[in-house]
Amino acid sequence: MKRRAFVVLVLLALLLVWPLHRFAHADASVAFLGDSITQKWQYPVANFGIYGQTTAEMLRREPAILDRHAYRTLVILGGTNDILLHVSDAETLRNLEAMANMASTHGLQPVLCEVPPIFHSFDLANKENYLPQVIRLNREITGLAAQHGWLLVDYYTPLAGHPSYLSDGVHMKRRAYLLMEVALLRHVR
Repeated sequence: MKRRAFVVLVLLALLLVWPLHRFAHADASVAFLGDSITQKWQYPVANFGIYGQTTAEMLRREPAILDRHAYRTLVILGGTNDILLHVSDAETLRNLEAMANMASTHGLQPVLCEVPPIFHSFDLANKENYLPQVIRLNREITGLAAQHGWLLVDYYTPLAGHPSYLSDGVHMKRRAYLLMEVALLRHVR
C-alpha cells in the first residue's frame, strides 16, 4: 500500500511538472541512436531514431552519424525490434557492443539502455509474452555495460507493470517518456 501511495505521489508530482518539462530538451551534444521509441521521443535534440530498425540496422548507419557531428555522448536504445523479430540475444549484444565501441573510438561516452517492457506486439492476435525475452536481454545488456564500464540507463523498471503507459504495447505515451527522461537524467546531463 505504501508503495502504491508513493507511486501515485511521484506521478502527480511529475504531471504537475510536465507543462514546464515539455520545453526542456537534451543537450545538443548528446546523440540518441535507436528505433521508433527514440524517433517518437521529443526530448532528444540530436535524435537518430528510425521506426522499425533492428540493432544491425542501427549499427550500419552509426558511422555517418558520428562522422558528421561533434557529440560527446551517444545514448543507444536498441533491441525492441530484435526481440519482436526473434533476433538472437547474442547478435543483439554483438551489435550493441560494436555500437558502443565505435562511439568510444570516436571519443564519445557510450550509454547503453535497458529495453522498455513489451506488453504485446502490434498484432493483437499474437498472444506471445515478450517479457521473459526483455528481462533476459536486459540482464545481458547490464552485464555488457558492467564489463566495459559503460553507463547504463534502466528504462525497464519504471515502466514495468504499467501497460497503460504505452500506446500500443510497445510505444510510449507522454508519461512513459517522462519516466524515461527521469531515468536518463540520473546518468546523463
